[in-house]
Amino acid sequence: MNLPAQFTPLSADDQIQHLRDVQDVLTLLSVALAIIAAPHTSLMVARVTAVVAQHTAMAWAELLGGFIAEHGGAQ
Repeated sequence: MNLPAQFTPLSADDQIQHLRDVQDVLTLLSVALAIIAAPHTSLMVARVTAVVAQHTAMAWAELLGGFIAEHGGAQ
């Protein structure tokens, strides 16, 4: 993913919206894990859900890793 070359500060509303987006993704990942862990979930559903959850988590990790690297990490 290509991030902008120059960082532009986000408004407070944009920051809140980004945090809500992150909260939504984390909620979806937790629901996926609950479905996988449920004893009545079939093997096929569990596998498909696991793949979707894994790809989602990896995409977010890559996005956040790039964002952290661009902004200097822990300061």
